[in-house]
This record gives sequence, structure tokens and C-alpha cells, in this order.
Amino acid sequence: MLTINIFFTVLILFNITLIISFDFYSKFFKIFDYPNTKRKFHKKKIKVFGGTIILYNLFFFFLFFYFFNKNVLMDVFFNDKDLILFIFTVTIIYFIGLLDDAFNLPALNKLFLTGTIISINLFLSKNLVYNINLSFFDIIYLNKFSFFFTLLSYLIFMNAFNMLDGVNLQIGSYSSFLIIFLMLNGLNLIIGLTILIALLTYLKLNYNNKIFLGDNGTLLLGYVFSFFFIKLYNAGKIKFSDEILLVLLLPGLEIIRLIFFRILANKNILTGDTNHIHHIIDFKKNNFLNIFFIQFMIILPYFLSIFLKNFLIIIVYCLFYFLVIFYFKKK
Repeated sequence: MLTINIFFTVLILFNITLIISFDFYSKFFKIFDYPNTKRKFHKKKIKVFGGTIILYNLFFFFLFFYFFNKNVLMDVFFNDKDLILFIFTVTIIYFIGLLDDAFNLPALNKLFLTGTIISINLFLSKNLVYNINLSFFDIIYLNKFSFFFTLLSYLIFMNAFNMLDGVNLQIGSYSSFLIIFLMLNGLNLIIGLTILIALLTYLKLNYNNKIFLGDNGTLLLGYVFSFFFIKLYNAGKIKFSDEILLVLLLPGLEIIRLIFFRILANKNILTGDTNHIHHIIDFKKNNFLNIFFIQFMIILPYFLSIFLKNFLIIIVYCLFYFLVIFYFKKK
């Protein structure tokens, strides 16, 4: 218990210091998000430092408990191989995102690189989705398709997650909801709180318009969330696949809608545009109301599950989602 108290004391002090002295600590970080007239409407260049903050906090967690209480790490990762693969994959994915932030990699190149590193991880770790257990249907066993389905799940979620990153506070708020959901469903509280503290630090700096999450952050977090969803599902802590679907429903619908309309417009499905939900929902330029409403849409299916069966929620929510999009686009 003493080591855990020391860990969180140091962690919190580190993050408070980072917030207070951000300009000093980040002066050597020279990767920015620049405004343009097509998709990025901020008025000045902003550092894409969010993923770096998440990585700093994760590395501190790994190093501290490796030397002082390795049982905490084994509770999360089960064995050294699992831990090493996770650290390796997270680090490489962070640098892929950082390269994209710095040099604006072609979308296909970024997809190939992330797909390759995740494939290597899955091949070595065997942390695969072996079945789809729906609360309203029989279990579907994937058998030889487990590897392909798992890889596809990672790539789809990471891209859908990235699509929600467009305005201040939005992706940070959604990430906070996801990590709380994971902790409520059995994720080790120490690593969960470590990520949550890092997210709160990011949200504070993002609110002050000092940093964006950047692709280094969205790719890193997208991978981390995907990894823990699968880990908890395989451990039986998340019983049904549709429990996961409910908290990922909005980004899932977003990626389906955007791909469909990009195909109709004869555009590359991986090319960014201004047709995302945060571009469409607009309460007379009230950014906080916009974010609140989108967060409400994100958590709505999870709370409806208390009163309705999951398959009814999915049907009702899909209708609600498209009515909202139609209303705001027409407006």
C-alpha cells in the first residue's frame, strides 16, 4: 500500500508541475498542428503534445512498479512477455503518430504501418478475439478468422476514435469516459487511474489551448483502449460483445457514415473532411454546448442499457443518431 501511495503522490505532483511549467518542459518539442482554411480553423499553431503526456505517465507506471512492486504489472499483463509486447507496441504506435504529425504521412502508409505492428503483436501475444458473445444471440465462434477479425477491430476502432478528434475537450472527455468504463468492468485501478490522471492533465492544457492530442495521442489511446477491451473480454470481465459496442456506437456509426458519403462523393475514404459530427452539430458557435451534446450522445446507449435490451438500444440509437445528423445538416 505504501508503494502505491508513493506512486500516486509522485504521479500527481509530476502532472501538476507539467501543467504549471508546461512552457518550460515543452520548449524542445517542435511538432505543431498548423491552421489552414480547409479543416483546421484554430488561429495559431498548437503543439501536438497530448500523446507524449500519456506516454510519459504510462512509462512512469511501468518503471515504478517494475522496480518496486512487480505484482501490480502482472495483475495487468499476466507475464513479462505480455508486458514487453505492450510497451513495444505502444511506443512504436506513438512514433508512427508522431511521424504523421510532423510529416503528414499518406493515410495508406499510416494504415499499413499500424496494421503491421499490431499484426506482429497479435502473432506473438495471441491476445485475439476468439468469439462474439451477443446478449441477444448465440455465441459466434471465429475459429481461423480470429486473427483477421481482431486486427480489423483494432484498425477500425483506432480510425473511428481518431475521427472524433476535432475540437478542444471532445476526445479527452470521451477517453475519460472509456477509461472509467474499463475500470468499472475490471481494469486494474492503478493503471486506469494513471491514464485518467494523464487525460485530466491533457484536458486542462487543451482547455487552455496549449496542446492538441495529435495523431501520436489518438493512435496511442486507440490502441490502448482496444487492447484492454479485448483483454477484459477474454478474461470474462466484460461478458457480452454488445456491452463494448454500446460505448463505441457513436464512433462506429460515424466511420460508417463518413465512408459511405466519401464513396458517394468519389473521395478517398481515408481522406479527412469537414463532415464529422463535431463539424455538423453547432449550437450557434457555443463550443461547450456542442461538446456536451456529443458526449451525451456517446454515453446515452450505456445508460439506456439499464432499461432496455441491448439489441433494442442499438436499433433505437441508430435512428436517433441519423435523425440528429439530418436535423443539424438541414439546419
